[in-house]
Amino acid sequence: MPFRQLNRSDLRIYPLAERGNKVYIEQDRVLPDGPAPSLAEPGASIVAEVVERLQQARKQDRPRMLTFGAHAIKNGLAPVVIRLIESGWITHLATNGAGIIHDWEFAYQGCSSEDVRANVAAGTFGMWEETGRYLNLALVVGAWEGLGYGEAVGRFVEEEGLYIPDLDTLRNEALAAVDSDPEKAAAACDLLGAIRAHGLDAGRVNVSHPYKQYGLQAAAYRLGVPLTGHPMFGHDIIYCH
Repeated sequence: MPFRQLNRSDLRIYPLAERGNKVYIEQDRVLPDGPAPSLAEPGASIVAEVVERLQQARKQDRPRMLTFGAHAIKNGLAPVVIRLIESGWITHLATNGAGIIHDWEFAYQGCSSEDVRANVAAGTFGMWEETGRYLNLALVVGAWEGLGYGEAVGRFVEEEGLYIPDLDTLRNEALAAVDSDPEKAAAACDLLGAIRAHGLDAGRVNVSHPYKQYGLQAAAYRLGVPLTGHPMFGHDIIYCH
Protein backbone atom coordinates (compact mmCIF):
# COMPACT_ATOMS: atom_id res chain seq x y z
CA MET A 1 0.00 0.00 0.00
CA PRO A 2 1.54 3.37 -0.98
CA PHE A 3 2.34 5.98 1.65
CA ARG A 4 0.15 9.06 1.86
CA GLN A 5 1.51 11.75 -0.46
CA LEU A 6 2.19 15.38 0.26
CA ASN A 7 -0.67 17.58 -0.92
CA ARG A 8 1.20 20.10 -3.03
CA SER A 9 -1.86 22.34 -3.33
CA ASP A 10 -1.27 23.30 0.31
CA LEU A 11 2.00 25.07 -0.55
CA ARG A 12 1.91 28.82 0.05
CA ILE A 13 2.78 30.62 -3.19
CA TYR A 14 3.41 34.37 -3.18
CA PRO A 15 3.04 37.07 -5.87
CA LEU A 16 6.34 37.78 -7.59
CA ALA A 17 5.80 41.52 -7.09
CA GLU A 18 6.20 41.02 -3.32
CA ARG A 19 9.74 39.64 -3.67
CA GLY A 20 12.80 41.78 -3.13
CA ASN A 21 15.39 41.59 -5.93
CA LYS A 22 19.10 42.35 -6.03
CA VAL A 23 19.61 42.95 -9.75
CA TYR A 24 17.75 45.36 -12.07
CA ILE A 25 18.51 44.81 -15.73
CA GLU A 26 18.23 48.41 -16.95
CA GLN A 27 20.58 49.53 -14.18
CA ASP A 28 23.00 46.58 -14.17
CA ARG A 29 23.15 45.59 -17.85
CA VAL A 30 26.47 45.47 -19.70
CA LEU A 31 26.29 47.19 -23.09
CA PRO A 32 28.31 45.71 -25.98
CA ASP A 33 29.39 49.17 -27.18
CA GLY A 34 30.71 50.19 -23.76
CA PRO A 35 34.39 50.21 -22.77
CA ALA A 36 35.88 46.76 -22.15
CA PRO A 37 37.30 46.30 -18.65
CA SER A 38 41.01 45.69 -18.30
CA LEU A 39 41.98 42.16 -17.32
CA ALA A 40 44.93 40.94 -15.29
CA GLU A 41 46.74 37.72 -16.06
CA PRO A 42 45.90 34.96 -16.69
CA GLY A 43 42.49 36.34 -17.68
CA ALA A 44 43.82 38.55 -20.47
CA SER A 45 45.71 35.67 -22.09
CA ILE A 46 42.71 33.35 -21.83
CA VAL A 47 40.40 35.88 -23.49
CA ALA A 48 42.95 36.54 -26.26
CA GLU A 49 43.22 32.81 -26.96
CA VAL A 50 39.42 32.41 -27.01
CA VAL A 51 39.09 35.31 -29.45
CA GLU A 52 41.72 33.80 -31.73
CA ARG A 53 40.04 30.39 -31.66
CA LEU A 54 36.62 31.92 -32.36
CA GLN A 55 37.98 33.79 -35.36
CA GLN A 56 39.62 30.64 -36.66
CA ALA A 57 36.47 28.53 -36.12
CA ARG A 58 34.32 31.09 -37.89
CA LYS A 59 36.66 31.21 -40.90
CA GLN A 60 36.42 27.42 -41.14
CA ASP A 61 32.63 27.46 -40.59
CA ARG A 62 32.94 25.28 -37.48
CA PRO A 63 30.43 25.22 -34.58
CA ARG A 64 30.94 27.85 -31.88
CA MET A 65 29.14 27.00 -28.64
CA LEU A 66 28.83 29.24 -25.60
CA THR A 67 27.98 27.38 -22.38
CA PHE A 68 27.31 29.49 -19.31
CA GLY A 69 25.75 29.46 -15.86
CA ALA A 70 23.28 31.80 -14.21
CA HIS A 71 25.84 34.42 -13.20
CA ALA A 72 26.43 35.43 -16.81
CA ILE A 73 22.76 36.44 -16.88
CA LYS A 74 22.67 37.88 -13.35
CA ASN A 75 25.69 40.05 -14.14
CA GLY A 76 23.82 41.67 -17.01
CA LEU A 77 25.71 40.15 -19.93
CA ALA A 78 22.68 39.23 -22.04
CA PRO A 79 23.04 42.32 -24.32
CA VAL A 80 26.64 41.35 -25.07
CA VAL A 81 25.71 37.75 -25.90
CA ILE A 82 22.76 38.91 -28.00
CA ARG A 83 25.16 41.04 -30.05
CA LEU A 84 27.43 38.02 -30.50
CA ILE A 85 24.63 35.87 -31.91
CA GLU A 86 23.29 38.73 -34.04
CA SER A 87 26.77 39.05 -35.55
CA GLY A 88 27.07 35.33 -36.22
CA TRP A 89 29.84 34.59 -33.73
CA ILE A 90 27.91 32.01 -31.69
CA THR A 91 26.03 29.11 -33.26
CA HIS A 92 24.72 27.39 -30.09
CA LEU A 93 24.08 28.48 -26.51
CA ALA A 94 23.57 26.25 -23.48
CA THR A 95 22.78 27.17 -19.88
CA ASN A 96 21.46 25.64 -16.67
CA GLY A 97 18.01 25.95 -15.14
CA ALA A 98 18.89 29.04 -13.10
CA GLY A 99 20.10 30.77 -16.26
CA ILE A 100 16.70 30.05 -17.84
CA ILE A 101 14.87 31.44 -14.80
CA HIS A 102 16.87 34.66 -14.35
CA ASP A 103 16.69 35.42 -18.07
CA TRP A 104 12.90 35.00 -18.02
CA GLU A 105 12.43 37.13 -14.91
CA PHE A 106 14.47 39.95 -16.45
CA ALA A 107 12.32 39.84 -19.59
CA TYR A 108 9.10 39.68 -17.57
CA GLN A 109 9.68 42.21 -14.80
CA GLY A 110 13.11 43.76 -15.36
CA CYS A 111 14.63 42.41 -12.14
CA SER A 112 15.73 39.12 -10.61
CA SER A 113 17.93 37.49 -7.93
CA GLU A 114 16.13 37.04 -4.64
CA ASP A 115 17.87 36.95 -1.25
CA VAL A 116 18.50 33.22 -0.97
CA ARG A 117 19.72 33.20 2.63
CA ALA A 118 16.81 35.25 3.99
CA ASN A 119 14.10 33.52 1.95
CA VAL A 120 15.30 29.99 2.72
CA ALA A 121 15.16 30.88 6.42
CA ALA A 122 11.64 32.27 5.97
CA GLY A 123 10.48 29.26 3.94
CA THR A 124 9.58 31.40 0.92
CA PHE A 125 12.56 30.75 -1.37
CA GLY A 126 11.38 30.03 -4.91
CA MET A 127 7.69 30.14 -4.01
CA TRP A 128 6.76 32.84 -6.51
CA GLU A 129 3.54 32.61 -8.45
CA GLU A 130 4.40 34.02 -11.88
CA THR A 131 7.83 32.38 -12.20
CA GLY A 132 6.46 28.95 -11.36
CA ARG A 133 3.22 29.26 -13.29
CA TYR A 134 4.45 30.77 -16.53
CA LEU A 135 7.71 28.85 -16.92
CA ASN A 136 6.05 25.51 -16.19
CA LEU A 137 3.23 26.37 -18.59
CA ALA A 138 5.67 27.36 -21.34
CA LEU A 139 7.60 24.11 -20.83
CA VAL A 140 4.63 21.75 -20.75
CA VAL A 141 3.04 23.36 -23.83
CA GLY A 142 6.42 23.43 -25.56
CA ALA A 143 7.03 19.74 -24.81
CA TRP A 144 3.65 18.88 -26.34
CA GLU A 145 4.66 20.81 -29.47
CA GLY A 146 8.08 19.14 -29.61
CA LEU A 147 10.11 22.16 -28.48
CA GLY A 148 13.15 21.98 -26.23
CA TYR A 149 13.56 23.73 -22.88
CA GLY A 150 15.19 26.98 -23.98
CA GLU A 151 13.25 27.16 -27.24
CA ALA A 152 9.89 26.82 -25.45
CA VAL A 153 10.68 29.65 -23.05
CA GLY A 154 12.24 31.78 -25.79
CA ARG A 155 9.13 31.51 -27.96
CA PHE A 156 6.90 32.28 -24.96
CA VAL A 157 8.81 35.51 -24.31
CA GLU A 158 9.21 36.56 -27.95
CA GLU A 159 5.52 35.96 -28.77
CA GLU A 160 4.39 37.24 -25.34
CA GLY A 161 2.13 34.30 -24.71
CA LEU A 162 1.06 30.90 -25.98
CA TYR A 163 -1.94 28.82 -27.02
CA ILE A 164 -3.54 26.16 -24.84
CA PRO A 165 -5.29 23.37 -26.79
CA ASP A 166 -8.71 22.06 -25.88
CA LEU A 167 -9.14 18.89 -23.82
CA ASP A 168 -10.63 16.82 -26.65
CA THR A 169 -7.63 17.51 -28.88
CA LEU A 170 -5.24 16.36 -26.17
CA ARG A 171 -7.26 13.23 -25.34
CA ASN A 172 -7.43 12.21 -28.99
CA GLU A 173 -3.72 12.85 -29.56
CA ALA A 174 -2.74 10.89 -26.45
CA LEU A 175 -4.85 7.88 -27.46
CA ALA A 176 -3.69 7.95 -31.07
CA ALA A 177 0.00 8.17 -30.15
CA VAL A 178 0.18 5.61 -27.32
CA ASP A 179 1.69 2.93 -29.56
CA SER A 180 3.23 4.94 -32.40
CA ASP A 181 4.78 7.83 -30.43
CA PRO A 182 4.77 7.30 -26.63
CA GLU A 183 6.71 10.53 -25.99
CA LYS A 184 4.03 12.53 -27.81
CA ALA A 185 1.33 10.70 -25.86
CA ALA A 186 3.11 11.41 -22.55
CA ALA A 187 3.52 15.10 -23.38
CA ALA A 188 -0.19 15.34 -24.26
CA CYS A 189 -1.10 13.67 -20.95
CA ASP A 190 1.19 16.00 -18.99
CA LEU A 191 -0.44 19.04 -20.54
CA LEU A 192 -3.90 17.56 -20.05
CA GLY A 193 -3.13 17.06 -16.36
CA ALA A 194 -1.88 20.63 -15.96
CA ILE A 195 -4.97 22.07 -17.65
CA ARG A 196 -7.28 20.08 -15.38
CA ALA A 197 -5.30 20.77 -12.19
CA HIS A 198 -5.30 24.52 -12.73
CA GLY A 199 -8.63 25.00 -14.50
CA LEU A 200 -7.03 26.52 -17.61
CA ASP A 201 -9.19 27.57 -20.54
CA ALA A 202 -8.34 26.68 -24.12
CA GLY A 203 -7.10 29.48 -26.34
CA ARG A 204 -4.54 32.25 -26.30
CA VAL A 205 -2.84 33.21 -23.02
CA ASN A 206 -1.33 36.69 -23.27
CA VAL A 207 1.63 37.44 -20.99
CA SER A 208 3.36 40.78 -21.46
CA HIS A 209 7.17 40.86 -21.34
CA PRO A 210 8.00 44.58 -21.32
CA TYR A 211 11.75 43.99 -20.98
CA LYS A 212 12.08 41.27 -23.60
CA GLN A 213 14.82 43.19 -25.44
CA TYR A 214 17.07 41.86 -22.64
CA GLY A 215 15.81 38.29 -22.99
CA LEU A 216 18.56 36.05 -24.35
CA GLN A 217 16.21 33.10 -24.90
CA ALA A 218 13.84 35.35 -26.86
CA ALA A 219 16.71 36.65 -28.99
CA ALA A 220 17.97 33.13 -29.71
CA TYR A 221 14.47 32.04 -30.75
CA ARG A 222 14.01 35.14 -32.92
CA LEU A 223 17.39 34.66 -34.63
CA GLY A 224 17.05 30.90 -35.08
CA VAL A 225 20.05 30.02 -32.89
CA PRO A 226 19.61 27.00 -30.59
CA LEU A 227 19.65 27.79 -26.85
CA THR A 228 19.37 24.58 -24.85
CA GLY A 229 18.45 24.38 -21.17
CA HIS A 230 20.12 21.79 -18.93
CA PRO A 231 18.43 21.92 -15.51
CA MET A 232 19.13 19.67 -12.56
CA PHE A 233 16.25 17.26 -11.96
CA GLY A 234 14.09 18.53 -9.11
CA HIS A 235 16.61 21.24 -8.26
CA ASP A 236 15.26 24.50 -9.71
CA ILE A 237 12.70 26.67 -7.95
CA ILE A 238 10.00 26.07 -10.56
CA TYR A 239 9.80 22.42 -9.46
CA CYS A 240 8.38 23.54 -6.10
CA HIS A 241 5.14 24.41 -7.91
